Amino acid sequence: MKTHQTISLMAPPSKTDQSSLAASFLYFPILSEETLHTLDSYGIIRPNEYRHYEKMAMKERVKKVHPHAISQGKGKDKRWFTHVRDPVSGKRKRMAAQTEEELFLKLYDIYFVSERKKKKLTIRKVYPEWLQYKVATSGKATTAHRQDTDFKHYYLNEPLSQKLIDTPVMDLTRADIKKWECELIRKYEMTYKMATNVFSILRQLMDYLVDCEKIPRNTAREVRIDKALYRKEVKPPAHTQVFYPDETKALMELSLKKAAETGDESFLVIPIFLKLGIRIGEVLALSFSDFDSATNKVFVHRQLCVKDELLPDGSWKKRTFEVEDSLKKGSPPREILTTDECFDLVKRVRAMLFKKGIVRERIFETATESSIQLKLYRMCDELGIPRRSPHKLRKTYISTLLNNQVDPDFVMRQAGHRQLQTTLNNYAYSTTRDEEMVKKLNVVLAQ
Repeated sequence: MKTHQTISLMAPPSKTDQSSLAASFLYFPILSEETLHTLDSYGIIRPNEYRHYEKMAMKERVKKVHPHAISQGKGKDKRWFTHVRDPVSGKRKRMAAQTEEELFLKLYDIYFVSERKKKKLTIRKVYPEWLQYKVATSGKATTAHRQDTDFKHYYLNEPLSQKLIDTPVMDLTRADIKKWECELIRKYEMTYKMATNVFSILRQLMDYLVDCEKIPRNTAREVRIDKALYRKEVKPPAHTQVFYPDETKALMELSLKKAAETGDESFLVIPIFLKLGIRIGEVLALSFSDFDSATNKVFVHRQLCVKDELLPDGSWKKRTFEVEDSLKKGSPPREILTTDECFDLVKRVRAMLFKKGIVRERIFETATESSIQLKLYRMCDELGIPRRSPHKLRKTYISTLLNNQVDPDFVMRQAGHRQLQTTLNNYAYSTTRDEEMVKKLNVVLAQ
């Protein structure tokens, strides 16, 4: 039976023996901690002895491939220096380390570790790391949460994406990415906006790898898609986007009735929303002090936001809500005008709270967008009208003002839009039913 002789550190080998042993190490694979532990248990080699010679072997391997001189700085700077070739520009760049050993470890990583790691980098493997980075470096986690949902749908669980997410990122060509994008666009009939949201995940992930210096460039950002491939965005019909006047009136009356019957003041969110036309998150963040009855103005400066939290295992904590002292996309606070009826509704909320012995500054402290949406859907069902989301109440407010010849610039400022085109292109719909419009046409176009 073949026996193994342990190496003792009690009497260090000579320089000749060290070089010989280090050279022989070049032909052996690096041992894992588990293997090293096993060898130690059999008395073959001690871990500290192995690591000593492993460092020598690494140094020898670097010397065989590294073409530049390695030296220690003179004067005050006692660091160790050498040069390496930049993988992108091809030019030499200086590398420094505090000790000679640290410098050799950096070089070893460049020549023998990094390349192996790069060949194993895939979208599937890198994604969890990137998602944690995305959450850590962005102001809010809500975008990352949406992207995580899209990744699971369009990448992880999409048959067309399996080759892409399992191919080493270094091997992904522009042609590979373009073919994949075009296949998804056709399969899901994506609009340009939808495709941008889905493919931004790949682009941002590869940006991250470039920033980490794990890949030299982001080929995903070099892909160009023919715009004719995207599904054209057609403005949806008015009856899906706004409530008609008779529906609005019925919702107002039913909301007041529900609030009186149940004692639940959050039913009054809907009529107040219809009188303000601001975003639902802005409505739910309003305080009583934001209303100035002397000037009929409301100060809009906060919003109720979803708070997402990514856990270390990659799952998401149950969503919570919090009021932020800021508006959408950093928009400045604004004052808007509203009707006397809106102030009456706010007074009604205060009276309901007083009756329950509740004193608070925020008007709708317990309501969330989802709870208001549920109430709105149920009332739509009760009234026998099509369900529309709370955001459609905002579109109804804006469209109603525009259809009654209110100054578009005033409407834009009330809505909190930065550009008039946003108001006119995305929020302007007819609030007149087709049959009523036909009657008007008969009168206007009568011969």
